[in-house]
Amino acid sequence: MPQAKELTKAVEEYLEAIHRSSESGGPTTTGLAKQLGVAPASVTGMLRRLAEQKLITHERYGRIALTSEGRKRARAVIRRHRLAERLLTDVLGVPLDQVHDEACRLEHALSPEIEDRIAQTLGAPEACPHGNPIDVRSERKASRLSDATEGESFVVVSLTDESPEVIRYLTEHGVMPSARLKVTGSEPVGGGVKVTVKGVKQTLSRELAATIRVLPDDEGDHP
Repeated sequence: MPQAKELTKAVEEYLEAIHRSSESGGPTTTGLAKQLGVAPASVTGMLRRLAEQKLITHERYGRIALTSEGRKRARAVIRRHRLAERLLTDVLGVPLDQVHDEACRLEHALSPEIEDRIAQTLGAPEACPHGNPIDVRSERKASRLSDATEGESFVVVSLTDESPEVIRYLTEHGVMPSARLKVTGSEPVGGGVKVTVKGVKQTLSRELAATIRVLPDDEGDHP
């Protein structure tokens, strides 16, 4: 079984991408290629390599799944990534729409000692700036905004799509962790989800709404 130090940057990125995709419908060759910005043929070759290393299980044209060891490694990468994001925002003041790409570079360079020191310095934060848990195993049972019913009020828990353009769009429209919103309707046949945020009405595409995790607003209705 490979040790953590033997995992290359590319392997870590694939494990991380597979783990993230597993939380939203399941990884596919095409989906991983798009997420990682590589050719499908490159994904096929890497999946074969990961299977040989016992980090995933995968049959050709079949389901892609992390093994227990692969899941452990993926969670370690994600933890480093989210701690790096906290460091960038809390200490260095990097804007939210820039931290993901910067953290992608840092996550492969942090030693366990530096990782733990960052956590201690920041006061052992529970979530990254996007609201996603530092410890992936403590993921809260939040629902997708795209599944919400008209008339319900929610608190935004996390934003699962951390790409700069998406985060920039959402934050400009007031949709960020801890924001309160109300679902005022939805468009038919897979159309958008209508919400009110801070009194402003807007429509989010259903695909975008599926990346927003929410919990019921205990404070009840609000404008």
